[in-house]
Amino acid sequence: MKRQFLGFDHVDTRVKSLKAVEAFYDQLMSELGLPRKRLSHVDQLGEWHSPSDDRPYNTAEYFEEASAPEVARFIGFVEDTKMVPTLTRIAFRVQAPLDAGYWQSFLGSIGAANIEPSASDDYPAIFFEDPSGTKLEICARKPSVAEPPQ
Repeated sequence: MKRQFLGFDHVDTRVKSLKAVEAFYDQLMSELGLPRKRLSHVDQLGEWHSPSDDRPYNTAEYFEEASAPEVARFIGFVEDTKMVPTLTRIAFRVQAPLDAGYWQSFLGSIGAANIEPSASDDYPAIFFEDPSGTKLEICARKPSVAEPPQ
């Protein structure tokens, strides 16, 4: 049986200090259409808990709006003090055409660093880094036309 890719359920990425990037992601995720936020505590075994006095939150998850019975996709940022930024880049797709001037201004206003527009007309994008050095991009890639199943 051929499996069908249904898109991403969620992405968990590590940040060195959640407090250092939380305000940045609060604004960016809301602008990208992930306005709902949940705070959690992840222990050393990887178990998820509600935050409490003895277990403060160390994870922020940003959800899209979804109506039942849909499951909202989300992006989570988990604090890991040993985290070192990698060359892996997280890309968020927005509707074409890409308003590069708007995104450059917005990203600069929330504390993004190294903001660079793509030099390619075939791949409209804005590349940038969050305050902890994680590489990100906003792109307006057009969806490719999929081949019909055989």
